[in-house]
Amino acid sequence: MDDPDWFRGGVWTKSLDGSPVTPYGAITAAWWKRLVALMVDNLLLYIVTVLVSVRSGSSGAVTTIRFVAELALTFCYFGYLNGVPGQTVGKRLFRQGVVAVLSLAFLFPAFLDGLWPLWDQKRQAWHDKVVRSVVISS
Repeated sequence: MDDPDWFRGGVWTKSLDGSPVTPYGAITAAWWKRLVALMVDNLLLYIVTVLVSVRSGSSGAVTTIRFVAELALTFCYFGYLNGVPGQTVGKRLFRQGVVAVLSLAFLFPAFLDGLWPLWDQKRQAWHDKVVRSVVISS
């Protein structure tokens, strides 16, 4: 007898609401929650950027240094928080986390990367696939 689509080989493949499930049984996060969490994270980074901009001058050298510092802050914020505790502030607000899974992909433009979870079976963006992770509801 064939297993139903949501329960293949004795393993759950979808939650009751149809959300994909990881091989470890965690439910993947909804795309819209990931988007709003990202917006919260970017708002926090924007606030820090504005506060730093108000305190600094506006010469060409200062602007360039500020841009490099903002870029470094962004990479450190997302890299550290997604990598070590597995949650950024936005993900924590929406009860999401990043966990490791086995998968591969290539790097592509950021816009398509953000939309990819809309049609991906595991709701993974390309950057999730590259680092072998999924965003889950916790």
